[in-house]
Amino acid sequence: MNHQSRIINEALLEQQTLRTPVALFAEAHDSQSVASRFSHLIPLSKPHPGEQYAFEVNLDACTGCKACVAACHSLNGLDDDESWRDMGLLVGTRKQPYLQTVTTACHHCAEPACADGCPVLAYDKDAITGIVRHLDDQCIGCSYCILKCPYDVPKFNLKRGIVRKCDMCQGRLADGEAPACVQACPNEAIKIKVVKLTEVPDRGQIIAGAFDSNYTRPTTTYVSSKPVPTAAKAADAGRLELDHGHEPLAWMLVLTQMSAGTFIGCAVAMWLNALSPQQAVITSAAALVIGLAGIVLSVLHLGQPLKAWRAFLGWRKSWLSREIMAFGALPAGGSAIFATWWLGSMDWMRFAVTGTALAAVVAVWCSVMVYVDTRRPFWSMVNVAGKFVGTMLLLGAGLCAAVWCWLGIQIVAWAMAFTLLFLWVLLIWDISTFRQALSEETSTWHKSARILQKHLSSHLDLRGLVLVMSGLMIPVLIAGGASMPWLLTLSLLLTFGSQLIERRYFFTAAAGSKMPGN
Repeated sequence: MNHQSRIINEALLEQQTLRTPVALFAEAHDSQSVASRFSHLIPLSKPHPGEQYAFEVNLDACTGCKACVAACHSLNGLDDDESWRDMGLLVGTRKQPYLQTVTTACHHCAEPACADGCPVLAYDKDAITGIVRHLDDQCIGCSYCILKCPYDVPKFNLKRGIVRKCDMCQGRLADGEAPACVQACPNEAIKIKVVKLTEVPDRGQIIAGAFDSNYTRPTTTYVSSKPVPTAAKAADAGRLELDHGHEPLAWMLVLTQMSAGTFIGCAVAMWLNALSPQQAVITSAAALVIGLAGIVLSVLHLGQPLKAWRAFLGWRKSWLSREIMAFGALPAGGSAIFATWWLGSMDWMRFAVTGTALAAVVAVWCSVMVYVDTRRPFWSMVNVAGKFVGTMLLLGAGLCAAVWCWLGIQIVAWAMAFTLLFLWVLLIWDISTFRQALSEETSTWHKSARILQKHLSSHLDLRGLVLVMSGLMIPVLIAGGASMPWLLTLSLLLTFGSQLIERRYFFTAAAGSKMPGN
């Protein structure tokens, strides 16, 4: 036993003297030579006016070892399911074979879309370094920056209820130390350089497989001694995955558009002198309650709902702030309608209803622009405006018909006729655009159509069935003289359900853009 103990002790002593990489790095750190060791990978002076810091990635040196990913995760204390730097893969074709790993993080764009879209100004682009920082204490967790960023850089942290992202380890750079990813790469594939903003191109793809985002002007540069084939694409480009459903937003959009359409119907009927003041105030009250319900439900979408009051701060550049402010006019409009009814002024009440209807239309238009401004192919102007305006007219006419049927108003047949018209037009338009996008590979939202076919075909069938059922019930009601308000209400509920189904795949099939592998 003594001999064995001596051997073990000698082995332990020898182990303490081994010059392992960890021991060498620890000695270098203790000797305060780490900063100088990586000084050639970072700028030694701050950018001059008109310049900023930017990542440069040497693709020839990147092996996909993910040391940069692990270092970023460890240094920033990220949660287990959180990552600010990702590793992707580019592949070629049979005629142009190619294989390349790609490390990617925030590109600290010259004109960051995340900052332009944030309703609470939770992003700050440093005036000296150009680093795009996220202000965690300002964030309300609306996730709109995730929709706006063409590279899927901001990540929602469910535990904290906010979004977080890479800040280029600005604290380390300020002290002359390299960011975690730069230090961790064994091949020195990542470095920080200074770029002139005038030389940041209005380019399309930052690298093959990435989204065309010339409007953000990303500053990251990928260099390689061998050109990346034009046919190269992300290895996961063919994956058909569902995006987040954003259920509270789906309910909010349908309810607020239904409210706007009802205000429009009420205003038109008042100008035609088809409603008495009492009938008009009841119709307006129904529209207001529906709209307010949608606004309340939208707060459930936020990771930090108690901070929702900040959402107006970005009104100068964020369509989301403008949408929130526009819908905030609904309670004021409802109060004006009630006040004019109480005072018995039919003329002033007519103007109050019309003004509220116009404000609601402006709010719906802001909703359209919220999604169009993300520049996702599925959320084109034609597609989004068609869906939102169609929902507004369809459900607005349906709710007017239901309310007027219960009140016994004569023009209910006209409201039902318009409901039937909007229903069939919307159904035919949806089916035709979906089939066209599915059959034409050059269609801007061909991928979204494939996602719908693979994952949500049952939703499409169910929505079509519900709309057809509702469409067949309305002619029966018109022929019966609109004497069955309960049946008309059932038809309205079916139509409402169909639009909720549509709004679900509006989000889940959006096919958001991202970097390879992100």
